[in-house]
Amino acid sequence: MRRTLLPSLMMIVLAHSAQAQASQDTARDLSGIRTDIVRIQMDLDAVKNQLGQVLRLLSQRPAPGGVTVTGPVRTSVADAPFLGRADAPVTLVEFSDYQCPFCQRFVATTLPALKKDYIDTGKLRFVYRDFPLEMHAHAREAAVAARCAGEQGKYWEMHDALFQYQAALAPAQLAERARALGLDSSRFDQCLTSGRHTASIERGLADGAAAGVQGTPGFVVGKTQPGDTIQGTPIRGAQPLEMFRRIIEQLLAAH
Repeated sequence: MRRTLLPSLMMIVLAHSAQAQASQDTARDLSGIRTDIVRIQMDLDAVKNQLGQVLRLLSQRPAPGGVTVTGPVRTSVADAPFLGRADAPVTLVEFSDYQCPFCQRFVATTLPALKKDYIDTGKLRFVYRDFPLEMHAHAREAAVAARCAGEQGKYWEMHDALFQYQAALAPAQLAERARALGLDSSRFDQCLTSGRHTASIERGLADGAAAGVQGTPGFVVGKTQPGDTIQGTPIRGAQPLEMFRRIIEQLLAAH
């Protein structure tokens, strides 16, 4: 009896020992997995930070054929969409790219304040010029989409939607934006493939380069003049609201 019981007890002890060892191994594995997850998250945060710096540098990269301009510049506003009164005393021209994160920041944080204080009060005309950078695969298509929406009276609605959904600018997603705005889909699709807005976009690129635009967004702000051009001060990048206010107020005071 005692001989039979001893092996059984030994088996039970060994089983419990193996189970305890497995539990310890599992605990160590879970702890290791948690450590790996924390390390991976830290690596991802570091990569995200570095990528943000790279995007900032790339977005400010000089455009092909661009020139460095520091003094007053002259640029065209012909056939460009604008907000505000055509005869507002001051004109602000933006050269912009729908995939540019800094352009989106300007639209989200600075333009609403300028609209409230200057555009809606008749003091400022805001003109949008297309300046799609080559490194942004969908920027040119998005610019065309805004122009095509403009043919149906929804330019600024599309402009705002494209920046709001900046990560979704593939052709199928542009069509989705058009449907959401209530546009005639067949007219919109036909416009996208027609090529009739190509020349306007190319003029935006050429005029921006001539005005010294290097990366996006780039601006020219000056007194409104008769005709299709203005002469003014170049502003590079999505500068703080106060910089725009200061220059606009100076121009208004000198008007």
